[in-house]
Amino acid sequence: MVSPHLENWGDAICSRLAVSPSGGLLPVRESYVTTRPDNPPKFHYHRSGMSSVQPVKFEGGEGRQTIHLPSMEELDGVQIFSIAARLPNYLPWNRRPRPGDIIHFLDTPDIQSLYMSGVIYNRDKTPAGSIGAHQDGEPLVLASGARNAFLIDLSGYGLEAVLSLHFGPRLEDLPHFAADFSLVSTHQDHLFTEGAIAIHAGPGIPIMGLMSPIPAVSEFHRTDAIDLIGNEFRLSNRNP
Repeated sequence: MVSPHLENWGDAICSRLAVSPSGGLLPVRESYVTTRPDNPPKFHYHRSGMSSVQPVKFEGGEGRQTIHLPSMEELDGVQIFSIAARLPNYLPWNRRPRPGDIIHFLDTPDIQSLYMSGVIYNRDKTPAGSIGAHQDGEPLVLASGARNAFLIDLSGYGLEAVLSLHFGPRLEDLPHFAADFSLVSTHQDHLFTEGAIAIHAGPGIPIMGLMSPIPAVSEFHRTDAIDLIGNEFRLSNRNP
């Protein structure tokens, strides 16, 4: 689950996206569900493959926008969501970190936008010894410094998969037509049949930040430079 902190962005929207005749993604206006700071949005990619967005306080599926994608057991090197945000506007700088939070500083000047990709990898295909073992059913988080990426071992939840979060700060602004914040989930092979779902804020339309090609774990995860992110609060100051 991903619950973006959008308190400073005003109202946010959960919606479905459809493929346009030109091949791009367009929001389905009839699907709009507005969320407010007291009822923020959340994204959920269930291990079964059900991908959904909805306000956190809605119950019984009310307001939920859903697409059906492959289960996590079927995925390897597949991006299951992306985030594109216009910076430095609206980020919740005043939010106090909690124990266990991972802080990633964007301390390079002139950054205008941030892209983030959530990619699922098959844990069995990850080099032996580079992940370790889960602790008390909690995911094990590793950062290896070769790239702006974190690995989250999901075997503590009984899922033989690793979620990688790839951060991509950029000097270029988002396209002029883009929403100020977009979280989009889809699967390229199912785009024309299922479309996509999104959480977005600000004027404009949500955009998908697609990693292409998807990097292999060995490209960004150096086993000789593993940094275990424990349950204690830790600041990780890494230059983009």
